[in-house]
Amino acid sequence: MISFSGKIYIKVARAIAIGAIGTSLITSVILYFNAISSEQSKAEALIEQIGATIRSTASIALYVQDQELGQEIVQGLVINDLIAGASLSDSLSLNVSYGDLSDNKGVIRTQVRHPFIPEQSIGHLLIHPNRNYIQRIAQQNAINDALLLLLYSAIAALFVSVLIHKLLTQPIQNLTQSFLKIDPRNTETMRTLIHKDNDEIGQLVQGINDLMGELKITLENETGLRKKTQALESKFRLIFEQASAGICLINSDNMISVANPAFNVIMPNWAEGVPFTHLFENVDQLASLLIRIRNEESVNHLSIDLKCLSQSGQANKWVHCLFSRVTSQRATIRQTSSNGHSPLIEVIMYDITVRAEKERRARFEADHDALTHLKNRRAGESVIESLIQKVNVMDMALVLFMIDLDKFKPVNDTYGHDAGDRVLIEVASRLKTVFDGKDELCSRWGGDEFVAAYVVNTINIAEIEALAQSTLDSLRHPIEISSDISCKIGGSIGVVIAPQHANTTKALLACADKTMYKVKENGRDHFEIYNPDWQ
Repeated sequence: MISFSGKIYIKVARAIAIGAIGTSLITSVILYFNAISSEQSKAEALIEQIGATIRSTASIALYVQDQELGQEIVQGLVINDLIAGASLSDSLSLNVSYGDLSDNKGVIRTQVRHPFIPEQSIGHLLIHPNRNYIQRIAQQNAINDALLLLLYSAIAALFVSVLIHKLLTQPIQNLTQSFLKIDPRNTETMRTLIHKDNDEIGQLVQGINDLMGELKITLENETGLRKKTQALESKFRLIFEQASAGICLINSDNMISVANPAFNVIMPNWAEGVPFTHLFENVDQLASLLIRIRNEESVNHLSIDLKCLSQSGQANKWVHCLFSRVTSQRATIRQTSSNGHSPLIEVIMYDITVRAEKERRARFEADHDALTHLKNRRAGESVIESLIQKVNVMDMALVLFMIDLDKFKPVNDTYGHDAGDRVLIEVASRLKTVFDGKDELCSRWGGDEFVAAYVVNTINIAEIEALAQSTLDSLRHPIEISSDISCKIGGSIGVVIAPQHANTTKALLACADKTMYKVKENGRDHFEIYNPDWQ
């Protein structure tokens, strides 16, 4: 069922009808009371006129004292519906009356003059109006006038409603029906609205047509742009899904919000609820790096090689990660898991385990002796340089042993170079068990020379001498070359202390070398602590 209660022309007609009826009712009430008052005034005026017409006759009746004539006069008055009763009397003996004389309200009193002497009053004529009749007549006339006014108002309201419907609501209704046929999702339905008159509605239609024209162009452009965007999104999604590099987004809590299949292959240990930083060994360093990317405007991209946290029995894995802060333009589309206060970070990673292992091996081979796997001279000098800087800053001391093996050449000459290599490997192993802690160095300096160094808080010569002696004792233990052959060697150790004896790497090594040769000159197989007084 169609509901008409919401139609604008029904609302307009209803408003006009209510207004007309309300106005008519108020006007009718006012007219009603005015009509009653007017009718009463007219009745009183008419009664006075009637009284005036019989005044001369009444004057004669009173003058001649004619009772019958007086009676005819009052009866003639009462015949009129407007008069309830009347009486005629004088000051002598004539007094006639007829009708209802009980209602004295509104009585019309007329003086009767002497027929020959007009200035002399000889009696009174009292006329009692028929108030009920007058009231009834007045009400009837007022009601008729009110009904007639309501009829006129209804006709006027109907005419105005039809006129407004024809001139206003009908065009608006037609405009609305045409407008409702427009589907914003389909530009083909955006046809021009028709209105011929150049009035306010015509101007409104023209404005709507102009707006629809612009909207149609905008929608067509948007449709084309959306199709291009969908095509690009499909391509990018394909790239994202098929990329060989692992890609993921991490939110402000360092949780992974989305990841592509390659990321799952590279990081098989990843699971929901595990922070990104906990997938790698150096958690604190990585967390600080992410904070820096989020908070420093000048830092948009950072790359780093990270070692993955491996499970028991798994091989070490290294990945190269490129971190990028998602900019505000991209964040409006892709920042779905962020809390809105901290941007997302995009991570692109590659598995570089093979490369990292090769680099590690290359660095190890560059810094270590190939035979003993101790640090070589170049790497040893670098370590000594850093240790000297540390002891200078922290007011500590660096103890350095320059060790040269005794009786090593006869081993080579007697048993061959393989035996000599076996001796060097065993010596390196024995030294490494002593000098392999933090802030310590164990290095093969070249040939049969070794350098060991360690940091102490305070210089204790007795402890230094004890460690040098125990080092010598460990070198003196027989070394097994084969199942039936063993040999004994010894060592000459020059001991120097930084910064007491020297404060640079070059000077410290020169003092150590000088001290070691001093030991060799004095019979080998013992140690000496550098003496600045030596010439």
